[in-house]
Amino acid sequence: MYATIRDLLKSAEQPLNIIEEYAALSPKRKVLLCDHYFVEGRETYENTVRLLWPEATKKDMKKLGNFLVLLKNTSH
Repeated sequence: MYATIRDLLKSAEQPLNIIEEYAALSPKRKVLLCDHYFVEGRETYENTVRLLWPEATKKDMKKLGNFLVLLKNTSH
């Protein structure tokens, strides 16, 4: 158990990597985020990001948004 708490504390010290966090999401949540970004609008997208990752900054949101656009453009 000590190793688990230790790992948790260590991960809390590392900065948020929004792309890795997105990659770890379930497919349904990934689709939800994409729908919010491309269909519902920026405010809904930002609220969803804050819900999933409370520590996310505006810079993180922009980085993830750019990543989603890149995914969309390269998937066709």
